[in-house]
Amino acid sequence: MEFHVKTLMGVLCVAAALAPHGASGQQTIDNWAITAGGDGKAVTMTYANPATYLKIESDLELSVDAAGSAGSGSIHFKNGVARAMTPGEVAFYFSEYRGDNAYWDFREKQNSITSLAFTADAIPQNFAGQQARAISKQGKDYIGVLSLLPGSPDWFTLNIRGSIMMFYKNAVKEIQVLK
Repeated sequence: MEFHVKTLMGVLCVAAALAPHGASGQQTIDNWAITAGGDGKAVTMTYANPATYLKIESDLELSVDAAGSAGSGSIHFKNGVARAMTPGEVAFYFSEYRGDNAYWDFREKQNSITSLAFTADAIPQNFAGQQARAISKQGKDYIGVLSLLPGSPDWFTLNIRGSIMMFYKNAVKEIQVLK
């Protein structure tokens, strides 16, 4: 029995050593099955059985780049037919089913996010112009391009899909940017 346990442990150690570094397989976050690409940042995200009006869709599959933007996608129907999504559909479904937050949660689990928990410190200059996720003290997430307001260090803005939203620093628990 002891020989078999030692052999099994040796096989497991060799398998772990031969596994590609950074390979994480598929993860499921908020009903999104997320599969990382070669760089571990660009992903394919699949949402099974979306709650749509007609209930004829089997799943939605989106390609998301390293900046967290969904660029293309396809809809697979329950009758086996599939079609490419329009850019508007990609944006709608990614937002509607919180794919953007699932992507950020995935990247957080991969340790590829820089977080700033708010204290008295200023927001670092290198966060400006980057895609960022602001998490309010009430737990709501906002994702957009961050801009600093030089004359008002207690405030910052996020450009969220073309709309500018101002944030008071003391109302935000944390800001995250992608590494």
